[in-house]
Amino acid sequence: MQFTLAQLRKLIMPYSFDEVLDLSNDLDGFEDIISVKPCKVHTIIKERGIDTYACIFDISVDIIMQDAVSLKEIPYHIETKAEEIFSTDDTIEDVFLIDGQTLDTKEAIVTNILINKPMIVSKEEFEFDEQADQDDEEYINPAFASLKDLL
Repeated sequence: MQFTLAQLRKLIMPYSFDEVLDLSNDLDGFEDIISVKPCKVHTIIKERGIDTYACIFDISVDIIMQDAVSLKEIPYHIETKAEEIFSTDDTIEDVFLIDGQTLDTKEAIVTNILINKPMIVSKEEFEFDEQADQDDEEYINPAFASLKDLL
């Protein structure tokens, strides 16, 4: 959602709203993300000072990721809460700068989805075969067969 500073100054704080975002274009360049369903966000905006606002996000999104082993599609659900500060003051650390006169929450939402996305996902189950492991231990390379007597 985008708000101009003039709109924000007129709102009764805290102000809350719900929105559904299509982030498929924003998350398109990530190789492990195959597709993104519409993202549901509940946002509460609070005033923190002159042209400084805190936004509290409740983010819910379903993404389809690529399995790290089999490369198959795996559905993954992200449900997270985040609090971000937006300001026109560039001396404040760890804030999203308000570009011109417009506060845009989309960049902060995308950032929080990427932070909460796993590095890799895998549904492959690897079973340990004890018999195969014992067979490997009993096998002696012929080149080293004469060394067995030394042990």
